[in-house]
Amino acid sequence: MTLFEKLDVNPDTVPNTKLGLHIFQAVLGVVIFILEIVLFRADGSVINGNNGWPFGLCFLSIPAWIYLAMAPRFERTRKAAQPHAMVVVDTVYAIFWLSAFASQAAYNTANSCGTACSVSKAIVGMTFFELLAWVATTAVSVYTLRYYQRTDSLPGYDRLGQSQNIDPDKAAFSMAPHDEEAYAPVQMDDHHDDHEGLYDPDSLGGRFDSDTSYRPHSTSPAPLENPFDNAYRSHSHSPAHSDPYGDPYGSTTSRTSRPHIYAPPAAEDYDDDRPVQFPSANYDRTLH
Repeated sequence: MTLFEKLDVNPDTVPNTKLGLHIFQAVLGVVIFILEIVLFRADGSVINGNNGWPFGLCFLSIPAWIYLAMAPRFERTRKAAQPHAMVVVDTVYAIFWLSAFASQAAYNTANSCGTACSVSKAIVGMTFFELLAWVATTAVSVYTLRYYQRTDSLPGYDRLGQSQNIDPDKAAFSMAPHDEEAYAPVQMDDHHDDHEGLYDPDSLGGRFDSDTSYRPHSTSPAPLENPFDNAYRSHSHSPAHSDPYGDPYGSTTSRTSRPHIYAPPAAEDYDDDRPVQFPSANYDRTLH
């Protein structure tokens, strides 16, 4: 059992951990670059290979940062992120920064810093932390290689950008609910069941059983009947022919004594045994 298996490392944390380490390296590289420029311009300082190598290594590390941090994170460039190659690149740059640390320390020992020896010492400290960061990324690359040899995939990179709350059996952009209770009814009133029947007419008892001016019938009115039509009438039945527009096929007297509106006969009024009956109208007015 290897050291990484004993540590029980979570593979999903590998991409962000490695990206964070490379960002830290880049920030240190920018600081070292600025301090080297300050050292170059100091009085009495000597510009030679000992302080020139850390300065140039800041530029030389840019392609490595782009490859190691970005190539595994994108599907199109993931084929180029071969685990063996990443281990080699991390190891080589760890060696490079080890040499940069030793080179800057030798520059201080030779007393070539002039009036900016404090700046040179700061560069030595920065290159040391830069070296530690490259050692850490080398260890992560070794773990990535070991994981790749066991599973034939890079640890955590295949799941980048995927939400942990999405069911892998469902499409990420599906309009379907992601859980079984997505459209469960919401009960706005906790006592909804307790108030059922509150407005039930039968629950009012005999309060409106007797005929009054507001209840002219003992039964519920028809759907098209106004219950308040007979509010001030007696409860007797209306006389025959009380409707001035009823009985479209009534007698001649009713047709001449009151206006009439034609209404088509109902389905049950059709009878094959009866002659055809034309609508009521004044047929005496003819054109000559």
